[in-house]
Amino acid sequence: MREPAALKAELRRTWRAFFARHGHFTAAQLAAMPPILSGRDVLVVAPTASGKTEAVLAPLIERHVPPGAPPRAPLILYVCPTRALVRDLFERLSAPLAELGVGLAMKTGDTGPLAKRRRPTVLLTTPESTDSMLARSPRLLAELRALVVDEVHLLDGHVRGDQLRCLLPRIERVRAYRSGERGADATRMQRVALSATVDRPEELAARYLVDPRVVVVPGGRAIAWDSRPLSHPGDLAAALAGRGARKTLVFCNTRHEVESVAAALRRQLPYEAPVFAHYSNLDPAVRRDVEQRFAQASVAVCVSSATLEIGVDIGSVDDVVLIGAPHTLSSFLQRIGRGGRRTGTTRVLCLPRDAAEALRFATLLAAAERPAEAVGASDVAGNVLAEWQPRYAFKPSVVVQQAFSFLVQSPTGSLRLADLRRLAPAEVPDDALGAILAQLAADGYLAAGRDGEWRAGPAMDALLDQYAVHSNLGDAPGGPAGASVVDADTGRRIARADRPRRAGETLLLGGRRVAVAWQAGYTFGVRPSRGGRTDEVLRFRSSPFAVPVEVTRPAALQLGLRPRQVPVFALSGATWVFHFWGDLYGALLAAVLDAGRRREGGDAKGAAGAGAARGAFDVAPGAGPEADAAEPLAAQGGLYVVVPWVMAGLESGSGPGPSPAPGLSLGAGAPAPPVRLPPWDANVAEEAAHDLLPRAVPYLELGCFAGLLPAGLRTASALEHLDVPRFERLYRGAELVAAGPDLQDTLLGLV
Repeated sequence: MREPAALKAELRRTWRAFFARHGHFTAAQLAAMPPILSGRDVLVVAPTASGKTEAVLAPLIERHVPPGAPPRAPLILYVCPTRALVRDLFERLSAPLAELGVGLAMKTGDTGPLAKRRRPTVLLTTPESTDSMLARSPRLLAELRALVVDEVHLLDGHVRGDQLRCLLPRIERVRAYRSGERGADATRMQRVALSATVDRPEELAARYLVDPRVVVVPGGRAIAWDSRPLSHPGDLAAALAGRGARKTLVFCNTRHEVESVAAALRRQLPYEAPVFAHYSNLDPAVRRDVEQRFAQASVAVCVSSATLEIGVDIGSVDDVVLIGAPHTLSSFLQRIGRGGRRTGTTRVLCLPRDAAEALRFATLLAAAERPAEAVGASDVAGNVLAEWQPRYAFKPSVVVQQAFSFLVQSPTGSLRLADLRRLAPAEVPDDALGAILAQLAADGYLAAGRDGEWRAGPAMDALLDQYAVHSNLGDAPGGPAGASVVDADTGRRIARADRPRRAGETLLLGGRRVAVAWQAGYTFGVRPSRGGRTDEVLRFRSSPFAVPVEVTRPAALQLGLRPRQVPVFALSGATWVFHFWGDLYGALLAAVLDAGRRREGGDAKGAAGAGAARGAFDVAPGAGPEADAAEPLAAQGGLYVVVPWVMAGLESGSGPGPSPAPGLSLGAGAPAPPVRLPPWDANVAEEAAHDLLPRAVPYLELGCFAGLLPAGLRTASALEHLDVPRFERLYRGAELVAAGPDLQDTLLGLV
């Protein structure tokens, strides 16, 4: 690590603008800036509020921005995961960059086009807007010398991260072409990524950077937390009153819940304070108004979905309240990190709605306080358990979207297989790329040209008209369009809804009662409504989400279990197995056991006789006092039935429901607890996975263009993301243990 004085000397132009008001460097800045100044690609892993943005931009400006006249095009592209973070960074960076004479601009779906006369030197944007600029104005990115990806952990492993991986070689090709036009040697674009704490940072860095240097800076704020059950809406108001009138940020897991909670607090909050609602379906102008008013308030409550997890300057927040446990550790850390930035201590109030959520909160808090060991991700020797680790897999639906985007960019309006090969990662084979092109042609999205060229077909023209080719989010092509909610008098758009509403209906929107004044097609206008009943809370389409095994399995350790132990016990003639393997693998476990039972002669509905029940497990002789007395209860519906945790929708197709139990499987008909699962059978597992796939696909987040893939590739991609080999490791390593009376009571309390 370089000495501060030596590092300051290297920042001849940028020290005053970025660091003089602080007078010193943070640990993250001391560690990250030297390799960036030397020209290396760098991944910086550090806590929030550690000065990562300054640690990146100052050395990049020193290296790549010459003093004097502004360039013809941006030199540094700064990619953020959300529009809100783009806007927040723009406000933060405007003053120091103006002092340096460095032009700054932002480009998202919420902003207009960039000014043509004066191009910014530093451009803040999102992956989708990067795609749009590259396709429609590629020369705008031809002069880039450096690219920054902020909060890369929020993109990696998702379709947006895979999209960014494809955009990087496209940008490099545009840069090389521009250099060739000028007869100059193309220098490689320097890449830097910023992240919160992640597992296997080296693997993440290799997906976006070239020969990267990984800089990991430990640390974080202290957490002062409290937890109390939430059984009634009035409990929240009482809990806030007990903590005093403060500036409080309340997180909910769904937009529907944001509406309900905000409305309840407006009625029940026992002290005088404005109550705001914030979520993605609100119009950007409405969200910005909420952000500004909340930032300026000294005492206020803002109820938010995940939209306020990152970015967005909302001022100092005294308290963070979580209604229900978030689905991932990353989301939990982002949420609690919004509080206490000026005090060094994050005050957190966790409000579980049942015993299962209380257990998940305890697991998440332990992980936040002791990330290395408390999450239970290591065995007694401290070795990370491989069967708990998720496997990265590229989503081929991104290739479909990139084919469309490249056609927009192409000067000849054509696409070749070689073009896809250059932008797709090496793990996508050539035959898959060819199959994608053939399928898109068969569906009318592409039309065959000359000599192996493909051009836009009539179906793609419709997507172009909707500007729907630069994003992998939202509805599939041809899916429901939803509806626009506007102010009935001004026509200003307020939100997006799942469907139109008729005049006369009353709704809850932004936590306030509104009445539908008129409806025209897929647009309806609303006005404030002071009294009367509310027909419904305005609902929005939400993507289903499966709680993963890396979140649920550590919860078992909070109950005193060892890493691979799975508690079982007999009750009322049934065997209860608490696997803690998460939603998808809980469903897959049930499917595997059911497929195995069917092969042994059980009926299609899963009713099992004594012989089938005994055959499915190796039962230890005299395994318990009920071993000989218990009779199989075939009427209860089979040997194993999955009781979902948040996966009610996986069974019913209706979307996630409430959370009664963390991946509980119960078996009917087994006379005593088994000592081990049936031997692993790859054929049975394959059959079970295929049976589960139609219900599991919505939870795998394969991208909105997945339906346009060839059927075989679509199925193969879904199976790869289901990750049966990972399930096999869990299955083979499972150690079934008999649960004693106290543990039984605890486990049954989760149901």
